[in-house]
Amino acid sequence: MDKSTDKNIYKTDLRDFEFLIWQQFPQAKEIFENSAYASFTQENVSDILQRAKKFAQKVLGPTYAQADRESCHLENGEVQLPKSYKPMWKKFKEEWGDMASIDADGSESALPPFVMQMILEMFMGAHPSFMTYGGFCLPSSTLVNKYGTELQKSLFSQKLAQSQWTSCLCLTEPQAGSDVSLVSTRAIKQQDDTYLLTGEKYLISAGMHDLTDNTLYFVIGRGEKSGSGTFGLSCFIVPKYWVNEDGSLGELNNVECIGLADKMGFQGCANTHLAFGKNGPCRAYLLGNRENVGLLQFLTLMNQARISTGVYALGMASSAYHNALQYASQRLQGKRFHESFSTTAQRVNIIEHADVQRMLLEMKSKVEGCRALIAKLTLSESLIKVYQTQENKAQEITHHQGLMNLLTPVVKAYVSDQAWRICELAMQTCGGQGYLKTLGIEQYARDVKVLAIWEGTNYIQSQDLIRDKLGLGNNGKLFKIYQLEIQSFLSKASDYPQFSSDFIQLSASFEHFQTALAEVNRWVKSKQMHKIPAYSTRILHMMGDVTIAWLLLEGACTASNALSQNQGDADYLNGKVASAQFFVRNELAKSQFTLDVILNADSYTELNSDHWLALAKEG
Repeated sequence: MDKSTDKNIYKTDLRDFEFLIWQQFPQAKEIFENSAYASFTQENVSDILQRAKKFAQKVLGPTYAQADRESCHLENGEVQLPKSYKPMWKKFKEEWGDMASIDADGSESALPPFVMQMILEMFMGAHPSFMTYGGFCLPSSTLVNKYGTELQKSLFSQKLAQSQWTSCLCLTEPQAGSDVSLVSTRAIKQQDDTYLLTGEKYLISAGMHDLTDNTLYFVIGRGEKSGSGTFGLSCFIVPKYWVNEDGSLGELNNVECIGLADKMGFQGCANTHLAFGKNGPCRAYLLGNRENVGLLQFLTLMNQARISTGVYALGMASSAYHNALQYASQRLQGKRFHESFSTTAQRVNIIEHADVQRMLLEMKSKVEGCRALIAKLTLSESLIKVYQTQENKAQEITHHQGLMNLLTPVVKAYVSDQAWRICELAMQTCGGQGYLKTLGIEQYARDVKVLAIWEGTNYIQSQDLIRDKLGLGNNGKLFKIYQLEIQSFLSKASDYPQFSSDFIQLSASFEHFQTALAEVNRWVKSKQMHKIPAYSTRILHMMGDVTIAWLLLEGACTASNALSQNQGDADYLNGKVASAQFFVRNELAKSQFTLDVILNADSYTELNSDHWLALAKEG
């Protein structure tokens, strides 16, 4: 067996995290000035980031490839995890179990989301499969605090917040993937107000393990009086071991794993087929004792899961890029193109070749842009928590909640799509070695692909963005929040004449995005809504390009200010400028082409179902 991959391959650059916290986003000062976070100085935040990087590289990273080789197995109904997971979970709990806690009033404390997401990026990038086992702990704790009864809060919140127990989101069924209206899991109310639940859930990540004493399954199902469709769905809390009202653990609750998925990547994550109540009663608590509001309640969990998906994607893509960068700087191969015919020209490291530089710059700009995008979202999330402790901040809360809502599908879909592209480019940069398991980049590519499918496919995210967030192009409240933010930045163009052409391109591309939305609204008014799904993904990508171009250019302006004052690492700061200008001039410029395609939608020829059926029969 090849042991050459039993080494840490996770790489990152903490300078980018520090830059976002202390330089690019001055509003972050409001977080650290608040009493809840006042203990976090620049020095101890830096120490936390250093400690997280060390943990990622020394504890998580070295077993990433090993867990991929071992994978998970089902033996006599028990899920066997990679051998490294139990000791690694123990270390994770010891060192990072206090990452968040729940105060007496039910609010979260400890690290603000703005910083926590950076730590999670490192952990998820170093060993994404392992991190799925505790990935829903904090979001599900928040869910219980928001909607649970007092009894449910007392039994479950703190256990989840401190990762003493883990949790799973159980939505998908064999016949009900993206279409949750087909969910058939049923629950019957008992005299003690608990429920007996029966049904099956499919492709449940980290769905069965023995890392903790208990696992809580948040199961979407139907009560006795619930009808069909999405409005009859409820959220049930199903403990693997029943939890009595005094907090003690009871008997095994007849939750069984009846199969594991055989899949492309994430081999260390057990994607389980679960049966509830198949061989005995399976008891459940109804979240908040309220039926038929399950999807509304689940939005809290789903939105956090979608943000986390973007963080997973960024963590892997960033490390893939840094591995490719290191390889390119050390791999001696070929001459410079203009010296190809010279017999005396020296061979150079491949980082000297123009096309390799192009690939590296694309990866660099997208990694930094996606990181800034997630930072922007989690900054708003943190500011909301701060403003909720202050008076007369309703307008600010509305603004940042709107920005969060709007950016969530973009973070999930755009970042995961770009991460796949980054991993592919990282492999290409390394040539034949990139395709081999020795470097480890190919594992990132296999693992990252599922993130475009997780938590609602990226096509579903584009529909959510166009229909629910952007109101089918009607210039609604959320778009106006976005417009206000980007126009506020564009108004600073005259302060940075060195970036004049980049500001012009950003302004033009933002207009392209607005025009695309206006065209969508025209389709709605002219009863041509059927056109929207063919272009929704491209519109989401256009918004993603515009957003990270804005944030990259904002970073370039910040870096330019620092350079003019001789503050900071000049090479790093010049790199921020290079990232922004490369992306604006090479990627953002594609917005005109995308708009032309959308405006020429009448030339799109739809094939009817009979034609597709004929093609399928031919195949």
